[in-house]
Amino acid sequence: MMPDTSQYLAGRTLILVSNREPYEHFHEEGAAGDDVKVRRPPGGLVSALDPTMRCTHGTWVAWGSGSADRETADETGRLQVPPESPAYTLRRVWLDDADVDGYYLGFANSALWPLCHMLLQHYDMRQEYWDRYVAVNERFADAAAEEARRAPKAPVVWVQDYHFALVPSLLRQRLAGERRPTFIHQFWHIPFPPPDILRLLPTAAYTGVMRGLLGNDLIEFHTDRYAQNFLDCVDEFVPESRVHRDGKRVRLGDRDVSLGVFPISIDVEQYESLARGPDGAQKAAELREKYVADGGSLGVSVDRVDYTKGIPERLRALDQLWTEAPELRRKLTFVVVATPSRSELRSYKTLEEEVVAGVKAINDKFGEDGWTPIVLINENVDAAGLASIYRAGDVCLVSSLQDGMNLVAKEYIACNVDEQGVLVLSRFTGAAAEIDDAILINPFNVDGVVAGLRRAVTMPPEERRARMQRMRRQLHRATIFDWLEAILARVDELASSATELRPAAAERSTQMSAEPSAA
Repeated sequence: MMPDTSQYLAGRTLILVSNREPYEHFHEEGAAGDDVKVRRPPGGLVSALDPTMRCTHGTWVAWGSGSADRETADETGRLQVPPESPAYTLRRVWLDDADVDGYYLGFANSALWPLCHMLLQHYDMRQEYWDRYVAVNERFADAAAEEARRAPKAPVVWVQDYHFALVPSLLRQRLAGERRPTFIHQFWHIPFPPPDILRLLPTAAYTGVMRGLLGNDLIEFHTDRYAQNFLDCVDEFVPESRVHRDGKRVRLGDRDVSLGVFPISIDVEQYESLARGPDGAQKAAELREKYVADGGSLGVSVDRVDYTKGIPERLRALDQLWTEAPELRRKLTFVVVATPSRSELRSYKTLEEEVVAGVKAINDKFGEDGWTPIVLINENVDAAGLASIYRAGDVCLVSSLQDGMNLVAKEYIACNVDEQGVLVLSRFTGAAAEIDDAILINPFNVDGVVAGLRRAVTMPPEERRARMQRMRRQLHRATIFDWLEAILARVDELASSATELRPAAAERSTQMSAEPSAA
């Protein structure tokens, strides 16, 4: 159940800044006339934040990416949402193809993304990427500043992710001198790299990123390791700052920048409901009937096609597993959901082709009449479909090479309502720092992955149940709504403290200006 988070925003107006928008208007392909449809992009972030925005009547600043977005907004890019019951403002920022290529596909996803995931072979940096990233961040900062000035109450601006590393500092500059203070904070959804990795960016870029982020009052990470990496980078690249590691705080000039660790989660009740529902139960049973022989097991994995997810490494482990353990042929079938992603980037398109070819090679090598070792689903699957796949799976393999959190692990636990599944989890995910009863693997060690899978498949039923029950109890205590509440409570604490201190600071400043100069 979602807690009442509006209590932490009493007397404040929430302004969200994200790349993706919560409502997108588009012309239905093939439809006649001016028929405009609206859709909500999938993802837990929108489902968690949309109710808060409705309760607090704030403003969401995002890229207007829909084909009918311009015609449904006013001249400033603003409209009221949700369409069926307007409760808050969506402020759209317009990007052209060059913006998307340079800012999003370029710097954000060809430079920052691979560096933060420490997969340097995919790093691709161009000056034009950085220039466009700066320009787009300035545009979003302009929009957020306008909305902060419009806000009926003291603004709290919450910036989302690595697309907007420069926005906090730019926004602070734009709002300098405003009578009403603005609290700025940011959630960094991916890993944060150590200094030796971040410095692979050009000097202007890595110093720009660090100084941009230090425009926040609070920066939120998934794990303590990411927060410590950030502090290491501050130490290295912002020499005039003072780092307080014990308190996770940076002193820069007359300001404090706080860091917090807030592991993101999922809407547990939603996934459980989908898995327990008649459709979820029926489809799960159908999957097992189709792919599981008597006494056999069904393995599942779910990912976007992304080089961070370790899909080729997973396929190599499965190849070795069926080579070393021929008794598991026909006894273990794997359903691999690999959703196409960022296909405009050559590295992603190449990876997708590699995955398809790798699955075919394994099926040709081990397949027999009536048995296909790997069932590849190379398309988008909705939440209901995923819930049935998760529920059907005896084993879920998450083999990410690096992952900020990895919510697939948590979705699998939520949907494992029969409490007989085993989670095999890469130790290089943020989730591995939270989930105590998974079998941890190193995806770079194929022998270790094979050993983890064999242990999962042969684990006694009583141990499977005990482990899954503990993981499910743990997950129920840390949902996405708990994540949201913890962050907003921390924001409330810091913003209230700053407000209490400000009058005293202003009084001291007045007294000092009235005193005679020592000169």
